[in-house]
Amino acid sequence: MVELVYDARQRRDSLQGVGQRHVVYGPVLLVTLLEWVADGRVTPDTWVFSEEVNSWKPAKTLPPLGDALANYHASQAPLPKPTKLGQASDSITVEQLRQFDQLAGLGQAELKQFISHCTVMEIEEGGIIMKKGSPGNGLYMILSGDTRVRIIAAGQDTTLATVKAGSFIGEVAMFSQTQRSADVLALTRCQLLFMSAEAFRGMMQTEPKLASAVLFALGHMMADRMVAGNDRLQTKASSEFLWL
Repeated sequence: MVELVYDARQRRDSLQGVGQRHVVYGPVLLVTLLEWVADGRVTPDTWVFSEEVNSWKPAKTLPPLGDALANYHASQAPLPKPTKLGQASDSITVEQLRQFDQLAGLGQAELKQFISHCTVMEIEEGGIIMKKGSPGNGLYMILSGDTRVRIIAAGQDTTLATVKAGSFIGEVAMFSQTQRSADVLALTRCQLLFMSAEAFRGMMQTEPKLASAVLFALGHMMADRMVAGNDRLQTKASSEFLWL
């Protein structure tokens, strides 16, 4: 069980002019508090008494509530999104795709075909390219600019990676249209090439050889990232072991 108190500075409407500094609600179950987070009734600075720690703490510092608050506020954040400029075939050249090592095996004609299935987008610095929990509807290729992959957990903004021009992001959507697992933000103004999962399915029907080559390239890239991720985990585990 937990007991909840609203800070008067956060919820003046709950005091109804009585002149008290706090109004206490509870004790209530954690599941009820999580529902209040989803309704926006509990803020990061709402004070909560937890029997587990036997003291009052800001909601954002208690792990179950901190995670829920981070997800709620991330979902409400009004960040800029990419602006669609039009079909890539009208403005993107084959030479611009040469920076993508994964496409090195494709010839001039194949790259032109690939571009014809894409759209080109731009996003300002600080904008959000992908949001955690949103549908995985396609992949992005970074033509110019830098991006940051981040997650928000327990109220903390954690950078997972910095991804630069010449890289793919969101490629999992080509294999499984699951929800995005992290946010991707623009560190600088970015130009992006976007291929929707629907466009890729169309390419599989009309140009199966090209689609197979792209799939192979994406699979190879994902395997490389998994190996790199495993190496980082092993390095971290070895480092922690040395400190035992």
